Amino acid sequence: MLTSLNPFNFRQFCALLALSWLPLTLTAAPSADPARFEKTIAAYEAEDKITPPPKDAMLFYGASNIRLWKSLPQRFGKQKVINRGFGGSQLSDCIHFADRVVIPYAPKTIYLNAGGNDLHADKTPEEVLKDFQALVAKIRAALPKTQINYLCIPTSPARWSEVALVKAANQLIADYAKADGNLGFINYFSQLLGADGQPRPELFVADKLHFSEAGYDVVTSAIKWQRDMEAFARQDATNAPVKGGIVFVGSSSIRLWKTLTADFPDHRVLNRGFGGSELFDSVNYFDRLVLPHQPRLIVMYAGGNDINAGKTPERVEADFKAFVALVKQKLPQTRVAYISTAGNPARWSQVERVREANRRIEALTKTDPQLAFINVFTAMLGPDGLPKPDIFVADKLHMNEQGYAIWKEVVGPFLK
Repeated sequence: MLTSLNPFNFRQFCALLALSWLPLTLTAAPSADPARFEKTIAAYEAEDKITPPPKDAMLFYGASNIRLWKSLPQRFGKQKVINRGFGGSQLSDCIHFADRVVIPYAPKTIYLNAGGNDLHADKTPEEVLKDFQALVAKIRAALPKTQINYLCIPTSPARWSEVALVKAANQLIADYAKADGNLGFINYFSQLLGADGQPRPELFVADKLHFSEAGYDVVTSAIKWQRDMEAFARQDATNAPVKGGIVFVGSSSIRLWKTLTADFPDHRVLNRGFGGSELFDSVNYFDRLVLPHQPRLIVMYAGGNDINAGKTPERVEADFKAFVALVKQKLPQTRVAYISTAGNPARWSQVERVREANRRIEALTKTDPQLAFINVFTAMLGPDGLPKPDIFVADKLHMNEQGYAIWKEVVGPFLK
């Protein structure tokens, strides 16, 4: 009996009791046997023999959210993309198979999505970090010039009970990447959550674990634009956002409007254009692009890149509605003026879809006094009904000073 032990033996007993628990706290969770993926990896190797993958590509590597990303090639335009996901994999599996489905490709960039299955299998956030560090070391030893980016471990309704572990693992890896200086950490975690702080159900398929196409929209946007958003944040930190002004947001025709401030000296205008962006990207980053500035008016130009990427006019309209919904929710007194997608020589073959998208959004703005439609399309056409050739730069897509002079005259009256 414990009560019969003298003080010396009692101390021995406590020490032995502590040691008896030590293996439970120090022993790492065992890694799963990578042999379970041998058929999948062998199939990739057989595919590589038939169709050798391109060099200097973007390689997406990891677990099932990579494997199931069927729309991946279409989402990055002309960039070369390789998908080497294998569902259910852990970081230890990614280390094991890197010699076969990573290093031989010599990719320019790697996007890694792994770690969630590790946590689900009772590995600790520290073990996830350790395995990620081991994978980085292995890849760098063979491919020192390859950029490695870690896609944050996502939350999901199916694994919401593990959210604290997910947050801890993400923070460890984010800190490691920051200290390293050459690793990327793509963080879209907060964008997966709704206003209630819970995972947004529309971002997941029926199993409530894997991404829907709407979920992949969020991930794609983060991959493409996180650096731009960080640059905007640095600007805002240097120059505190001035509330009550006008924020211009959208794609390259906004970003390249270098004379914006000079063109509208009577207004406090801020340029938050990011070239190549689609309308959804302004939705996805609303809280960072627009919200800190509390503008009285938002002027948006986006939609042309959407059409060029194969999105329908209906999708452009839906994304504009989503943007407006955010404004009404978070900035209910702010007006939104939408600049029509312009016709241009480089994309004139898409003009009918552009016209339809413009028609849909114009009709929407007529039903809501908080919205306005700024029609630059007509003002940019010549007598022959084609885009004026002298208002574009050499790429026949973006405008020169004469083009922006037209925009100044058409847009100006809406800023009052």
